[in-house]
Order: sequence, then C-alpha cells, then structure tokens
Amino acid sequence: MSSIALAHLVAQVAMERDADRAIGQIASAAAQLIGSRHVFVAVLNDEKGYLEVTHGAGEEFLSKAKKQQLMIDVADRAGIMAYVAATGKAFRTGNVLSDPHYKQLLVTTKSEMAVPILDRHSRLVAVINFESDRLNAYSEGDEEMAGAIASLVAVVLDLDEQAGYEEALIQVGSALDTALTEDALIDHVIQIASEVLRFQACSIFLHDKESDTFVLRGTLGRLKPEIGTIRYKRGEGCTGWVCDTGEPILIENPHSDPRWRGKYVEFPNEQIASFVCVPILLRTKVIGAIRVIRRKSDNPYLDMRFTESDLRVLQAIAEQFAVGLANVRNMERVIRSERMIAWGELSAKSSHMIGNRIFAIKGDTNELGHILAEPSPKLDDLNKLQQSLATNVLRIEEILQDFRDFVSATQLHLEFGDVNRVLHETAEEIFPRRSPVKLEMRLADELPGIEIDAKKMRRAFGELIENSMNYMEEGTLTICTSLIERRAHPFVQIEIEDTGPGIDPESKNTIFQPFHSGRVKGMGLGLSIVRGIIDAHGGEVYEAGEPGKGAKFVILLPAPDRP
Repeated sequence: MSSIALAHLVAQVAMERDADRAIGQIASAAAQLIGSRHVFVAVLNDEKGYLEVTHGAGEEFLSKAKKQQLMIDVADRAGIMAYVAATGKAFRTGNVLSDPHYKQLLVTTKSEMAVPILDRHSRLVAVINFESDRLNAYSEGDEEMAGAIASLVAVVLDLDEQAGYEEALIQVGSALDTALTEDALIDHVIQIASEVLRFQACSIFLHDKESDTFVLRGTLGRLKPEIGTIRYKRGEGCTGWVCDTGEPILIENPHSDPRWRGKYVEFPNEQIASFVCVPILLRTKVIGAIRVIRRKSDNPYLDMRFTESDLRVLQAIAEQFAVGLANVRNMERVIRSERMIAWGELSAKSSHMIGNRIFAIKGDTNELGHILAEPSPKLDDLNKLQQSLATNVLRIEEILQDFRDFVSATQLHLEFGDVNRVLHETAEEIFPRRSPVKLEMRLADELPGIEIDAKKMRRAFGELIENSMNYMEEGTLTICTSLIERRAHPFVQIEIEDTGPGIDPESKNTIFQPFHSGRVKGMGLGLSIVRGIIDAHGGEVYEAGEPGKGAKFVILLPAPDRP
C-alpha cells in the first residue's frame, strides 16, 4: 500500500506548479505514509548558516509555526536536524530522551528520524524530519521511505531553483528594453545576478580599445570606489585569462590555481570559497567578462561552491548582456550623430543671432562715443543707450544659456526622488500667484520613487508649464500624475494640459526638434531640451492634445517593477 500511496503522491506533486504548495502536500502525505505525529521540512539558508522550518504537518507544529519563525543553527549541531545537516547522513532514534543529539522542539516527541535532502550536486539543501509520540516508532524500511520522500522534495526544490534562473533571464531581457546607458544596463545585470546566484561579490569588466585592457565598469563589493581605474591585461590572472581565451572558469580555492594572481579581488585569497568568471562575447569576439565570488563561511558545514548550473546561468546572463550592450552602444551612436547635427545647426543659428546682437551693441557703442563727444551730453540719450545695451547683453546671455542647456540636457546626476514633490515645487516657483489662469494639480497618492535628476526634471517641467502659460490669457492648466502599465512595465505618467489654442497636427511631429516649434520663444530649443532630459531618463514625451482645445504634454518615466 505504501508504494501505491507514494506513487499517488508523486503524481499529485507533478501536477502542482507552486513549490510551496507541493512541499506542503509532501509533508502532509509523509506523515501518513510513515505514521508520524509531525513532519518538518527545514530548508538551508546557506548565507546565514541555519535551517529554516518552512513546511510541516501536525497540529502542534502548525500552532508553533504560527507563533514563531523556527530556526535551527547548523554550526552548533544542537538537535537531530542540525546533526543531520552537518553530517549529511540520515539518523533515527527510538527514544529521544536518551539520545545526546536530541533538542526538544515539541513535548510529545518520543521517537525521531531525520533525512538529508541533497541537490543534484550532492549538496545539502534541506532536511526532512519525522517525529512520533511512540517509542521505537521508526524502522529501516521507514528510513528508506523517508529517503524516497526526501528525493521528491529535492526535485521540487530543484525545479523551483530552475524557475528562479528562468525568471532572472527574463528580467535581464526586460532590462535590455529599459536601459538606455551602459551604466544602467550594468547595474541591472549585477542586481539580477546577485538575486539568483547568491554571491558576495560580482564585477563586470569591459574592453577598452585604446589600452587593449579590460576595465572594471561595475561591481557589487569593496572595489566600487575603483570603478574605471582597475584593469586587467590579456592573460593577467584568471579574469585576464577568460578575457584572452574566451573560455569560462569555475574553480574552488582559486589561489591554488596556477593562473590566479589575486591582484584585484574583493576578499583576501584565503577567504574565497569559489570563483566563476565567464566571457562576454559579441559575434565570437570577447568584449569583457563577468565574474562572481563566494566567500568562505564561518560555518564549516556549509558548502559554498558554485555549481555547473550556476556557471551556465551566468553564461546565459552574459550572452543577453552582450546583446543589450550592443543595442545600447548602437543607440548611443545614433543619438550622438543626431545631437552632432543639431549642435552644428545650433552653432550656426546662435552665431547668427549673437552676431546680430553684437552688431547692435557696436552701433550703440558708436552712438555712445558721439554723445560723449558733445559738450553737454543729454541724460535721456544716455539712458536710452544704456537700456539698449542691457537688452542686447541680456539676449546674448539667453542665447548662451539655451546653448548650455541643450548641450547638458542628457548629462544626469541621478538620485532617488519623488516626482510629485518636484512637480509641486516647480509649479509653486513658476506659476504666478495672481493669474487669470487657474492651476489644478491632481497628483496620485503613493507614487513610487524613481531615479531622477531633480534639477534637470525641474527644467523640463518648468519649460512645459511656461510654454502653456505663454499661450493662455485665461483658462485652466492641469497637472496630473499616475502609475500606469505599458509594455508589461510600470511607468510614472505626468500630464501637463492647458486650454489654449493647441497644436496643429502638422506640427506635432516637429515641435521637439530644435528650431522647429512655433509655440516657443527665443532660439526654439525649449521642447528639444525637454525631450533630451526625458530621453536621458529612459522615458518618453509626446503631445496628445486636440487642436483647438489645448495642448497636452505627456511624460512617461520608467518606475521600479512591483514586488
């Protein structure tokens, strides 16, 4: 009967897609199959060195688990589960009170049996524990059955881990869609890799053509202050070897490897338990490397080695990263090309406008010379010349400021910020206190914080608000924020809408280009600067108003994925 019941359990678990529910089903069935009052499944937290009881069956266990988080320290080997975790061997006792390894968890326990749960690499991942209120309750046959049940739990945990790997690769793919700069892509990849591979240090090196070396571009570890300065030559150390050969490395105790130099590492050599480094390949050419390190644990019973599965996952991440990096670099080349063309046009136009102002100033200067040469210069004439000179100097300053703003629009200093607060402060600063135009602000509650350059964002918001004000003698200016979903990603949406004349359909595609908008004053760079700022934030800006009913500018800024 037990083999039939076990086969039924396997079929039931095979149909379950949720790992937690599957292990819960196994614990409940195991209690019946092996005649136990309680069954515990304790999963190993290899970073902290303890077993955490996550699933179980039995009335007293459920009551106790609801009241407290059950943790079992492996290092002190106190308790039968800790002893089994430390030794990696099954254990059973017919009388817990006479057993030196026993540590009381439930008062009803008289017999206990525990079996290690090992992954495909023979590493301990959990322990399953059986407790009975009868003496000598467990036999050798029960231990064999418990081993089979432990193998079933191992399969569930392995499938759950593989699902985690797949999710990480999906997230890396999503990062390729949202990251607009190399630094943003590097940060995304390191963060995602850290969640799935559970390492203590990760570094990404990229090839520098000028020096033909591989430079540290991103890291999770103590080398952060040296980003951009640390570099490996081809063949130098294990990292340089990977960059030179294009072959991955997975080694334990790397200081014993003849390729190891220990030149730029996050921990002292003797503290490194395992080291993985994979090449970043683009069309068979090595353009960099990703390396991860695990530190030795103070707990001698914990296995901190990376596995072949970890290596394959890191290689898959590196492959996606290479594609993303190529896309970002291609996009940056296109943006640089577009901006170089715009800068050329800007330089020509600004030179012409400044030249006109200089010509006017020269005329005023000559006139000033004539007036001062008179025996009795008239004060009114001098005042008019002073006003004309001041106006022309102010116009030159405005042109130069537009030029500076256009050039620096994409140079960001990102910090975690509140879009609602930046909008509110900008509106308070710009909107006139006494105005025939009514201001309405509808800002969404609990909007998530995002990475922004608050100063540049104020410039963008301010430009749009002033632009609307310039085209309304009266009416309403409405500013709204919300959180929306687009292309399966969350975005903070900002809408700035006026009741002015609106924008004709023919101009909608050109208003964000330099010098092409009729709704802006000066050099016509205002909306172009707005687009540069929003683009640099990885966002999007467009005009969605209805001609004759007002302009409506919509900004989308990428927000963190919901947990």
